[in-house]
Amino acid sequence: MVTFDRLRHAALAPLDRAGDTWNGLAGHAEQLAGQVRSGVLQPLTGAAPSPLAAGGARAWSGVAADEATREIGLLADELTAFHYEALAVTAALRRATSAFTRAQQDLRRAIGDAEALGATVTTDGTVTLPPLPPEDRNDPDAVAYRRRQWEELQQHVEAMRKAVAAATEADATAAAALRTLDPAEVDPATRPGAVAEARGDLVRAAGMPTDPKALRLWWGALDPSVRAGLLAADGERLVAAGVLGPVDYEWHAPDAGAGDFAQRPPGPGDYAKGVTAEMLLVGGGSIAGHTDAARHMQHFLEATGAPLDIDVDRMLREDPTLHRLVTEQIIKHQDEWRQTALDAYERAGGAPVAVPVEATAHRTIDSAAGDNWYLAVGSHAYATSGVVAVRPGADGRPQVSMQYQVNIWDRYNWDPGKSTPIAGTNIKDSDLADLHQTGLAREFDLTGRSTPVTVPLPGPTVGPQIIDRPGSDREGGRVDPGRKTR
Repeated sequence: MVTFDRLRHAALAPLDRAGDTWNGLAGHAEQLAGQVRSGVLQPLTGAAPSPLAAGGARAWSGVAADEATREIGLLADELTAFHYEALAVTAALRRATSAFTRAQQDLRRAIGDAEALGATVTTDGTVTLPPLPPEDRNDPDAVAYRRRQWEELQQHVEAMRKAVAAATEADATAAAALRTLDPAEVDPATRPGAVAEARGDLVRAAGMPTDPKALRLWWGALDPSVRAGLLAADGERLVAAGVLGPVDYEWHAPDAGAGDFAQRPPGPGDYAKGVTAEMLLVGGGSIAGHTDAARHMQHFLEATGAPLDIDVDRMLREDPTLHRLVTEQIIKHQDEWRQTALDAYERAGGAPVAVPVEATAHRTIDSAAGDNWYLAVGSHAYATSGVVAVRPGADGRPQVSMQYQVNIWDRYNWDPGKSTPIAGTNIKDSDLADLHQTGLAREFDLTGRSTPVTVPLPGPTVGPQIIDRPGSDREGGRVDPGRKTR
């Protein structure tokens, strides 16, 4: 049970060390499972070379061999199930430690603020102010000052109450999560779904939030081993939720654009500007043949202000400059990212790890992308982000790979004082800005992310294998920037 005094003086380091211990157990179980599969099961079944068998033959066959293969396979599955259960305990303990630490910091801060006002805070959380001296009890100024002190003190008392309540909730959450976990019940022979159940336990113990900002903070704070386990257990859902996006970078519109929406009523000239903008989209309109430019202009004129998605996969295929810039980002950072992940792998004792990485930049689309993307987006922010994962290979040596996506952000707006050439005609940005200011059109955010791609990250000085985006019509299927192509 969480009490005021317990939270105030709790030593949380042992809880953190308990998480380290369970994380280490999870790593050892994963390593043993891999060794059983690669060193015993695969040679026994003929899936891997054995010094006791001729090429392509099983080292041992017959009824006893089949039974041994089944039992060894169950042992490997049991180790894998224990790996996920131990990671689930790690995740629950890490989550509790983080919540308790925040609550304790909030409580101690509130206590300090209360004591700074001259209050006394007892071990059970009772807060009192000393009585006014007799000579001040009839002084209106002194009485008014004491009232202000008391009102301010109530804010600190409420902060203390919230801190204890948060710790109590975290305690109940951790207890409920740990009660559902039993690393002893991981025998696939008696529970055929033991591995799947253990993966589910990990996902539940980690407590993935649904709010996008909370998700980003949660993902960045996870233990690297827990992160790797979650990707293995529920990677498709996690990636769909957006965990491959940047953890540190948060995009904001670079300027105010045309200012507040519908800040003044439209006049006859504004309606005429709206008709001119509509004419760009229909018949022989200047941007009618440019799919994305027309789509974005149409959305602008619909005046909803709702965000709009960009097809980043197609943008990467059609804009060679963007494809090159992303490749250069990975080449620039790959040695640093690889080493960071290998360091985490070593700290985890050789257990699989996943480390978030990201690189952000800003660019203005040039003529190489064609008029469509120039008119549709123009200047925009972009980031290459994802995770670098390390896991032991069949030979025991660490294998490093990167799963990444390309992210695009832009604000579709028009700034007075500029003009945009469209099919030989300069369209004044101020005219389109007027449409936003009069409510006849509305600026909006453009955002998108590419289909995730997984590539190996070889050692230093060797370029990454950059996979072409889905739907690419290039031959070969990948580009290796570490080699010259002919």
